[in-house]
Amino acid sequence: MDQLSNSVMDLIKQNKLDEAEAVLKQLLNEYPDQIDGFERLGQIYEARGKRQTAADYYQKAADFAKTMPGFDQQSIDYYLSKAKSMTEEKK
Repeated sequence: MDQLSNSVMDLIKQNKLDEAEAVLKQLLNEYPDQIDGFERLGQIYEARGKRQTAADYYQKAADFAKTMPGFDQQSIDYYLSKAKSMTEEKK
């Protein structure tokens, strides 16, 4: 799972967003019960400039973290702050 998730990140950094989305579909199919899918979807939509959709996925990641063991408040706050930053106006 880590390799798939990291490859999505690498493709986003290279601005290969269509390829990143294709790899993400594999990640979601193989690991639907992991937070990585929500986070990576947020990152892809953020890179595409679709801020509201990115915010929605960061919020889903925060909601996931709230209900699953192993996530601390700092992780939840990180996703909430990402969601909030996507809904604030660009300056």
